[in-house]
Amino acid sequence: MKPKVTIKEIAKECGVSITTVSRVMNNIEGSCSLETENKIKTAIKKLGYHPNPVARSLVTKRTNIIGIIIPDISNFFFQDFAKGAEKILNKKKYRLVLCSTEGSKDKEDSFLLSLSNGFADGIIVTTQNAEEEDDNIVYLNNKKFPIIAVERYGEIIKDVASVTLDNAMGLYLAMKSLVENGHEKIAFIAGPENAHNANLRKAGYLKAIHDFNLKMDEDLIIHGDYKIESGYQCMKDLLKNKKFTAFVAANDLMAIGACRAIREAGMSIPEDISAIGFDGTILAELHQPPLTTISIHGEEMGKIAATNLIKLIEGKKLKQKHEIVKSEIKQGGSVKKLNKVSV
Repeated sequence: MKPKVTIKEIAKECGVSITTVSRVMNNIEGSCSLETENKIKTAIKKLGYHPNPVARSLVTKRTNIIGIIIPDISNFFFQDFAKGAEKILNKKKYRLVLCSTEGSKDKEDSFLLSLSNGFADGIIVTTQNAEEEDDNIVYLNNKKFPIIAVERYGEIIKDVASVTLDNAMGLYLAMKSLVENGHEKIAFIAGPENAHNANLRKAGYLKAIHDFNLKMDEDLIIHGDYKIESGYQCMKDLLKNKKFTAFVAANDLMAIGACRAIREAGMSIPEDISAIGFDGTILAELHQPPLTTISIHGEEMGKIAATNLIKLIEGKKLKQKHEIVKSEIKQGGSVKKLNKVSV
């Protein structure tokens, strides 16, 4: 087996000091001239040098690993989020460890403990599919461990750097679009009743009912669990006493499930029932017809969270400690125009 190349050999090849090579490999700005930097990088490739991650972490006190904790790896939003975060982390030579809790608070606590105990340099922890207890997140933040909370709410977490979505406004935009297209009887497939972001989306629905002078009908509100199967079952229940011309679902997965139930009932979208989802995932684009949805820019949220986490790791102050990402409606072909209504 060929012996491993050392930093000393790289330095000798380039005619520079070991310190200069080390500074270049650790991306420390101003280490040397651009010409020398390129010379060192060329030598690293030529000689086939691969740093020892364990040795490096002992010297730098860093692992160059970032942990991202999500509740559901099958959810397209979290896939988009992780994709955006990874783009930023790769540029900064960080490796990503993705941890899926499957909605378990115990698993989340276990991941927080193991990642923060010398395994990762920082953590991005996203929402659970239930009302969270954030004591461990607050504890790590108070200990100055770099952490970003995504879609987490509550008074206890107010001092933790965060990235959140304007959930209520997103749902309000969906309702506004339907009303503008002449719909007055609009069903809502909400998220879990114990999930904070789901309650914010429901608040957006209720505000639209009030602002647009629509008749409030509790029978048109039904709760799912953000999974495609629950959207399917919720729509089957709604169709037992069909009193609506359109529906909004609190995420794309439930909207897709609901559309399946509508087709199985012998109806079509948007001819019989109009539909709007929430998330703006690729799933909405692939649906037939393409699903009108509220785009919440999951990939962009991931980029913002990763960028801010790196700043915290580097000891920099954030210009905006609490980032709020705005949503927008992404038109598909799932909404039928009934008549002109001024809104």
